[in-house]
Amino acid sequence: MWFEAVLGLRINLEKSELIPVGRVENIEDLALEFSCRVGSLPSTYLGLPLGAPFKSVSVWDGVEERFRKRLAMWKRQYLSKGGRATLIRSTLSNLPIYFMSLLKLPSSVRRRLEQIQRDFLWGGGNLERKPHLVRWEVVCLSKKKGGLGIKLIRGKYGDNRGGWCSQEVREAHGVGLWKGIRMDWELVGTRISFSVGNGRRVRFWRDSWCGDSPLCESFPSFFALSVEQEAWVAEVWNPLAEGGRGGWNPCFSRALKDWEVEEAEIFLERLHGRKVFEDVEDMVVWNESKSGKFSAKSLYCALEVDCPVLFPSSCIWNGWVQPKISFFAWEAAWGKALTLDLVQKRGWSLANRYFMCLENEETIDHLLLHCSKTRTLWELFFTLVGVSWVMPSSVRETLLSWHGSFVGKKRRKVWKAAPLRIFWTVWKARNKLAFKDNELSIQRLKYSFILSLWSEAKLFIVECPQS
Repeated sequence: MWFEAVLGLRINLEKSELIPVGRVENIEDLALEFSCRVGSLPSTYLGLPLGAPFKSVSVWDGVEERFRKRLAMWKRQYLSKGGRATLIRSTLSNLPIYFMSLLKLPSSVRRRLEQIQRDFLWGGGNLERKPHLVRWEVVCLSKKKGGLGIKLIRGKYGDNRGGWCSQEVREAHGVGLWKGIRMDWELVGTRISFSVGNGRRVRFWRDSWCGDSPLCESFPSFFALSVEQEAWVAEVWNPLAEGGRGGWNPCFSRALKDWEVEEAEIFLERLHGRKVFEDVEDMVVWNESKSGKFSAKSLYCALEVDCPVLFPSSCIWNGWVQPKISFFAWEAAWGKALTLDLVQKRGWSLANRYFMCLENEETIDHLLLHCSKTRTLWELFFTLVGVSWVMPSSVRETLLSWHGSFVGKKRRKVWKAAPLRIFWTVWKARNKLAFKDNELSIQRLKYSFILSLWSEAKLFIVECPQS
């Protein structure tokens, strides 16, 4: 066969199918001749649906099933919350993208996939009903903005007409897939500009190539006077002007009036220094990255909603503590750790008295900062590093103000790990008191903190006190 002769590859007829499109005579005889099976549409080719409507929700059933298998609820029992977040991010990065190279993700499927992720992260579904402590919109923010960096790609975009952008969507014509892509083109189109080379694929008035906005928007009166509003840059450039150095020659329907001269000077100043180079191709520049090259990550960041408050992400997500400890600190910074006051807000009727001090109501700020038992750990650490510190009112403010430049380079790792280790040590002690009726030992609490701090930061603190 020609395929085998040209490429040197052999076709495996046992895995091949003849798929008729419309009515095909003697299809069984043809299949017998080629020693293969007779198939039908819709089918699957290279893992993608073939012949199925691209808007069909059922096409995504296989992806959803793989999601459920990958994020099986039994795995949640053996993973910390930090591990669950990592698994969710890896699942998102791999499973849907291959399908999305051809199909647009329906909103109903997206909601179901996000529900699977939420239930896996927090606990939920038919077997469990655990509270989702932080809003999903916040969880999906990047870590720098206070989220967990969990993302979902919503579309894929391609090249286009005239050089770069496909024609406008016409309801009665065109392939449905590309109509869907073109309808969402503004997500990408508003974030690109053009680097002019020979000027044959960039429109002079309508494309963003000279400044932050197209010339038709910056100079609407001149655009209205233009004889060729769809002209390419190369058509407006005159290489013989100014003694062969080249110059711009836009054509207007009338001579400019006296009151338009000042704006014309601004227009020419905008074009000053711009040239056309015959031996260089025009290029698309992605404005959301420093390199000018498109990446899914930069589009995520551009579409992401800004966090309304400052968040201490650099203090929480550092390399000196385990992910599960960082996850708890993230919950605490948002004030969403499941303390008794938060349980009361969710409708449970119970007495609110902190287990460790039995003096105040249990809130996350009192638990981790202001309790008399917790303060012994803070005072111990400040004594070790020789620092005097006034404790802020909240966990978030504490982490935002946690700058360690004054403690010296050798102890900076300890300084970065210390607040998160104190949070985790106190939280574990609190849970033992609440659920196992253990007795609180301040001495054991101090030893536990020092040992965990040393093991996390991988530093030996020689001046560690024995009591």
